Amino acid sequence: MVLHIFLGLLLLLIPAGALFIFDRSLLRTMGIAVLRMVVQLLVLCLIVWALVKYDNIWFSLLWLVLLSVVSGVLALRRMKLPLLKFLLPVSAGLLVSALLVGAYLLWVCLPAENGFGARWFVPVMALLVGQTQTTIIRGLSAYQSALKADEQQYEFLRGNGTNHLQAVLPFVRRALQQVFAPTAANLSVMGVYAMPLLLCGIFIAGVAPINAFVVTLQLISGCLAASVIALAVTLWLADRQLFDKYGKLQ
Repeated sequence: MVLHIFLGLLLLLIPAGALFIFDRSLLRTMGIAVLRMVVQLLVLCLIVWALVKYDNIWFSLLWLVLLSVVSGVLALRRMKLPLLKFLLPVSAGLLVSALLVGAYLLWVCLPAENGFGARWFVPVMALLVGQTQTTIIRGLSAYQSALKADEQQYEFLRGNGTNHLQAVLPFVRRALQQVFAPTAANLSVMGVYAMPLLLCGIFIAGVAPINAFVVTLQLISGCLAASVIALAVTLWLADRQLFDKYGKLQ
């Protein structure tokens, strides 16, 4: 096994050689990134192994909460938003959407004998959190940018007697457009390039081809549904951070 690992890592000599020739300043950055990736992958493997080995629903739920918080931190760092103000809305959006849609998939749709089992719970929840993290990054960024760019439109609507919810609906619409326009365009690409990886994992687990097709289709549907729920929960909770008690944009 050590030999195989070494032979696999030899492939890194190709990008390292290219950087050595054309831009040596990036060599150290790439080395640190690769080392961080290896450590993260090792830690992740150990965590998933422990979850599957001990197969305790409370451990799995604790892992899901921690995963939602960590994913929220990473999303906010990417959006360059303050952690203290937006960590709760983003993490709650990830957690609630994964729990609602994941529970429906595990106990109603998927052929899982035990929906509480880590063998199904962990991959399904991880897939939903990963997909909704991308949704929240796009949606919350678009929502906040639209409010800042067209604050006068919001003030105009409020000044003409509309309530706060009606005044923010045009900006929510923009956030949804920002989320689902690229998603709709990438669904066919996902089916050709990304989904075969998921299908291979399902086949390795011993699932029949027709059942694998159904499971994959249900997971994609779940990701789309979770995206809407995550964005709705996040925007609803973030609204208190973006506006004061008088409905004025902060």
